[in-house]
Amino acid sequence: MRNKIAVAAALTGLLLTAAGCGGEDAEMPDVESTRLDLALSDIERAGYSSDDVEIVGGGALGVVDEGNWVVCEQDPAPGTLIDAKPRLVVDRECEGDEEPAEEERTEEPSEEPEPEKSAEPEDKSTKSAGLADDPEPAEETFVMPSLVGMNLQAAQDELQALGSYVLTQTDATGAERFQVLDANWKVCWQKPAAGKKVPVSRLVDLGAVKLEEFCP
Repeated sequence: MRNKIAVAAALTGLLLTAAGCGGEDAEMPDVESTRLDLALSDIERAGYSSDDVEIVGGGALGVVDEGNWVVCEQDPAPGTLIDAKPRLVVDRECEGDEEPAEEERTEEPSEEPEPEKSAEPEDKSTKSAGLADDPEPAEETFVMPSLVGMNLQAAQDELQALGSYVLTQTDATGAERFQVLDANWKVCWQKPAAGKKVPVSRLVDLGAVKLEEFCP
């Protein structure tokens, strides 16, 4: 009698275990493209324990939040009796789930009138270049006065009054003496000669001797 009771208890345990893993009549629902948490609920309602479902995928950390994953593949196929451990392949998004983007419409560009060209600005650089090419103003000139016989200092003052400052003095005797005090000398000859039109930059040379000397 005790042996019969033990056998009956063992059979009951096996039946309960089989019922927990899914009965023979459990039919696999269609869970592809379904969120994983909803897919597991559908499998539970079909009569199979979701704890015994094999889940493939889920990244390096596995499936942490079932609501963040989608079933992309399932085995067995929908409508098939579950006779082995179901297998679900999951991913963040399944290929083909995204809606195709609308085809871009290509519209021919409308013809717009060309904008009127504004008047070209005056090229100031050309004007500047033209000014640079203008001839320089003529150099200032003066008429050379007659300075022979004059005091050397007075002769120099008259030349400077006419704008001539490029002056030199020469010892008319040829002794190459240096005129320390121009007022002590007198003019014996001049270059250029009197009456000539001379540029102010022209060197004027005055030959002189001391006042008490005679011009050679």
